[in-house]
Amino acid sequence: MRRIHSFATISAILLALSASACRFARPDFDYAAEKTSETEYRVGPGDVLKVNVWKNDQLTQEVSVRPDGAITLPLLGDIHVAGKTLEQVDTAIAEQGARFFTEPLSVTTQVLEIKSYRIYVLGEVQRPGEYSPATKVTVLQALSLGGGFTRFASADDIVVIRNDEKGPRRIPFAFSQVVRKGALEENLVLQSGDTVIVP
Repeated sequence: MRRIHSFATISAILLALSASACRFARPDFDYAAEKTSETEYRVGPGDVLKVNVWKNDQLTQEVSVRPDGAITLPLLGDIHVAGKTLEQVDTAIAEQGARFFTEPLSVTTQVLEIKSYRIYVLGEVQRPGEYSPATKVTVLQALSLGGGFTRFASADDIVVIRNDEKGPRRIPFAFSQVVRKGALEENLVLQSGDTVIVP
């Protein structure tokens, strides 16, 4: 009877250890695929752009992106730019210009002021809410903006909610893996509209 009891005890311990290991296992997620979208800035409403058109002072302008995602240039009219990279903005302006000019336009656009970048930090943080930093931030920096964790936070169960051209998805973030074990690939640069949720 003692041997049977010992076997049952060992089995229970092994099950508990197995459950614990599963609980703290690293998230199975392709973080490298998310990094491909971090390299290029995408224009958004409120951003201030400098449009430079070579040898055309009339089209060389500082413009703000309207809430509908468009800018207006002399002669060319409205051009939708929200959600585009700067290279794509250049192409859109040049294509619009082809309707009015016989010579192709040489366009270079730059961002003077970033005003469309917004992220959200919700759940068990000291200051949950919407944030509009002047530059892009990582998950760790966003948590810092939120004032850090409350004592009820489950820091290894954080998720980033992202919805872009790839569709909506939940990106796991385990705080202890990043801070203590150096899993820096989880510390993604946040896109505008991302929501960091601390359960």
